[in-house]
Amino acid sequence: MKPKVRKKELNGWYVHNWTFLGWVETGIKSIAIIIGIWAFYLSWDSQVWIIPSGNRLIQVIILGILSLGIFFAIFNRWQNKDVISMIFVFFNNAGHWGMFLALIRNTGWFFLPYFALLMMLGDLTKILFLKQTNYTEKNISPNLFVYATLVFVFGYGLLDLLSCLY
Repeated sequence: MKPKVRKKELNGWYVHNWTFLGWVETGIKSIAIIIGIWAFYLSWDSQVWIIPSGNRLIQVIILGILSLGIFFAIFNRWQNKDVISMIFVFFNNAGHWGMFLALIRNTGWFFLPYFALLMMLGDLTKILFLKQTNYTEKNISPNLFVYATLVFVFGYGLLDLLSCLY
C-alpha cells in the first residue's frame, strides 16, 4: 500500500501524501523541535560557553552527530522536491542545532531528555510508517530507510539513558 503522490507542481516541487502515521511522526517531532528552539531561546542571554566533561560531553557529541545527519538531510529533501519535507527539515535543523547550542551554553540540560524522548518516539513512528507504506526513494531498498532511522532511534535513546546517569 503506497501513499499516492499529488500532482507535481511548478518546477517539479510537489506535496506528498504522508498518510496518518507520517503526520503523527511530524506532530511528535514538532513538539521536540519547539523544545529545542525554546531551549536555545532561553540560552540567548547566557554568556557562558562550556565544553562539558564525562557523560555530558558524550551527549553533546551524540547530539552533534545527529544534528549533522539532520543537516545533510536538507540535500536529500532538495533533490526529492517535496514541499512539506523541505519545510520540515529546516525546522528540524533549528530544533537540533538550538538544543545543541543550549547545551554548549550550559542551559539546555533540563530539556535534553524530553527533546530526545520525543525525537525517538517520532522516529519509532517513522519506522512504522516506512514498514506500512514500503516507502522508498530512487530505487533504494525500503529497509535502508528503516536502518538509517534506527541509527537515530539508538542515538536519541542513548541521550536519554545518559541523562539518567547524572
